[in-house]
Amino acid sequence: MDPNRFSGKVALVTGAGRGIGAAIAERLSAEGARVAVMDLDEAAVAAQVKLLNERDPSAGAVGLVADVRDRAAVDRELRRLEDAAGPCQVVVNNAGRWTVKPFLESTPELWADELAVNFSGVLHVVHRALPAMVDAGYGRIVNVISDSARVGEPNVTLYAAAKAAVAGFSRALAKEVGRSGVTVNCVSLSTTRTPGAFATFDESQIERMVRFYPAGRLGEPEDAAAAVAYLASDDAAWVTGQTLGVNGGYAMS
Repeated sequence: MDPNRFSGKVALVTGAGRGIGAAIAERLSAEGARVAVMDLDEAAVAAQVKLLNERDPSAGAVGLVADVRDRAAVDRELRRLEDAAGPCQVVVNNAGRWTVKPFLESTPELWADELAVNFSGVLHVVHRALPAMVDAGYGRIVNVISDSARVGEPNVTLYAAAKAAVAGFSRALAKEVGRSGVTVNCVSLSTTRTPGAFATFDESQIERMVRFYPAGRLGEPEDAAAAVAYLASDDAAWVTGQTLGVNGGYAMS
């Protein structure tokens, strides 16, 4: 870990109040970024910002409270960030959620909400942050997706569809903005030991899943954070339009 890897850079992480997003925020902060923690849970944002700033009094972490489905809220909070720290050089779209339900039991209202959280939220954040990156001739966008979008998983069809849309968007955008010095990549995850996973599956179910992973274990949030840090760094300057699987071998390509 390089404490100066992101020195002088502002990094926005959505869904950073807990779980994978919190681990990403902690990793980028530990490597020198000034991190903006965005989440719709105000208490979680405050706790995470406090943690980052207590670990390093010079971290300058900033809390942003917004639901990524709400473009006006995203605009408002990014203006606050720009006033406090300047524009983002790194954007990590991690916010998301899933509903476990057979497709035939779902409703158009649920379709719209799942797509809004997992896909439209990415569009809102990128559309707002990207112009400053293009103007500066530098930017790193990392979108967190799921192996459910790559290999298919029953009962999370809406989530899989939205994450597949993010992957396609990322590849297309990478071609649009590559000559502007902006890279766009995805990190694709399988089951990771987070509060969301434990809210969906019980401990025995999670332990049974291990047999599907050649690495012999499920993911930890820090696994995702390490991959995001690589793609957000200058070490990945010649990597764009790619999806990096971080999944213990669950899906291979």
